[in-house]
Amino acid sequence: MPTGDLVPGSDGQNVMLAGSWARDKLYYVDRYCNIFNAGMRSRWSTRAYVDLFSGPGRCAVEHGQEEFDGSPLVALKCRVPFTHFFLNDMNKAAVEALKKRAALFEPVHIAYYNEDCNRVVNRLVKDLPTNSLDFCLVDPTNWQISFESIRRLTEGRRMDLAVTFHVGAIKRCADDAPEELDDFFGDSLWRDEYVSALRTGRHEGSRVLLDAYETRLGALGYRETHDLVLVKGPRNVPLYYLMFASKHPRGKDFWDKISLRSASGQVRLL
Repeated sequence: MPTGDLVPGSDGQNVMLAGSWARDKLYYVDRYCNIFNAGMRSRWSTRAYVDLFSGPGRCAVEHGQEEFDGSPLVALKCRVPFTHFFLNDMNKAAVEALKKRAALFEPVHIAYYNEDCNRVVNRLVKDLPTNSLDFCLVDPTNWQISFESIRRLTEGRRMDLAVTFHVGAIKRCADDAPEELDDFFGDSLWRDEYVSALRTGRHEGSRVLLDAYETRLGALGYRETHDLVLVKGPRNVPLYYLMFASKHPRGKDFWDKISLRSASGQVRLL
């Protein structure tokens, strides 16, 4: 069964099959949620966590073996908690399993949604607290989230972002890219940027795509960005990145601190 499928977990609820690299991603999400809340609780009494692809709350590698907490439970278990949670998944069975697992954390404020990631944004912009500091995880399986949805969700808000960026999959179809990728980048100009950079040899393909997306985030006010390789494929070619973006230098300071070491303990060079 491919990653993203649901299978029965050890607690009787569905878990999501995931690649082993998901644990590296969650390692950084966990560390950022904790430093975000600990560092900001004295300044922001309302802190919201948003998860557009929440899944059932638990993941498993190898068909139900090696279970581990997914992003919503990672966020719910912060030592200093968020005050509000907004959790969405398109799969109804995943949402139902998540509700049962998250019930252990009540009476914390949790709002659940069962919608396409782009449609749910219309509800989120109405439901999110008017004066909160937010952290949003965008963890699609490819490029389901449109840039217009990112713009609408973050407009006028103090919201840090962590985005799973599937650079390997994008590169594989970049020469004949589907229209959905134009929606993901927010325009079709990224195609010319990609072809031009490769033709001149100025940058490696992954860097061109990351720069294109980060530049567009910059136009939304996200001046502080950083990206980490999560998985490399054959010949050491990057397949997945975790991209972080903040509108405030403090956000990047936090990210730099939590990303100094990888999940394996290796020291990273910033």
